[in-house]
Amino acid sequence: PTQTSAVGEALRSAYSFALGAVAGGIGATVVYPIDLMKTRLQNQRTPPASAPSHLPTQKPYKNGIDCLRQVVRHEGLRGLYSGLLPQLVGVAPEKAIKLCVNDFVRRNMADDRGRLAFWQEAVAGASAGASQVLFTNPLEIVKIRLQVQGEAAKSAVAQVPKQSAMYIVRQLGIFGLYRGVGACLLRDIPFSAIYFPTYAHLKKDFFMEGVEGKKL
Repeated sequence: PTQTSAVGEALRSAYSFALGAVAGGIGATVVYPIDLMKTRLQNQRTPPASAPSHLPTQKPYKNGIDCLRQVVRHEGLRGLYSGLLPQLVGVAPEKAIKLCVNDFVRRNMADDRGRLAFWQEAVAGASAGASQVLFTNPLEIVKIRLQVQGEAAKSAVAQVPKQSAMYIVRQLGIFGLYRGVGACLLRDIPFSAIYFPTYAHLKKDFFMEGVEGKKL
């Protein structure tokens, strides 16, 4: 019975991982141009008055639509998906890891009837948020570097070759890839500690799914 239970738990985890990977990959691809636009707008700066004459004197983008228009004009449609590969490599495991860790912690903290106290649900969600940050932080840094390099190339005097993801990884090293991990943990742990319990209670209390409700 113990072996059967372990196999069943492994299959449930694999099922959750697969669902999270597929859903995360599709979602990331659809909204990626918006993510690129957000990164470009956050990264833009007004050049100082002492800047060389060949540089623009104003921020490069007026708004989000103007940003997307300029990316297509200068970098083509492919520019809208610059850095997508690291995002896909990261987002599918990110969603899957969060789902698997949350489910695993919830199952192991639940009582005999499958019920949890709210603080236990929050711990499960926080554990999920922390686990995905440790995996995805390096990929997030590489993605952002790839997203902004097209903009940097426009303001360069000479043509600057685009850097590959592997070049950025080698350039930053292991410590550079985890730069900012503390801030990401401070962001994602509280978010997941709120998100997962809220999601579970919405399913149980409003849609009568899960424990003491109809089965999915």
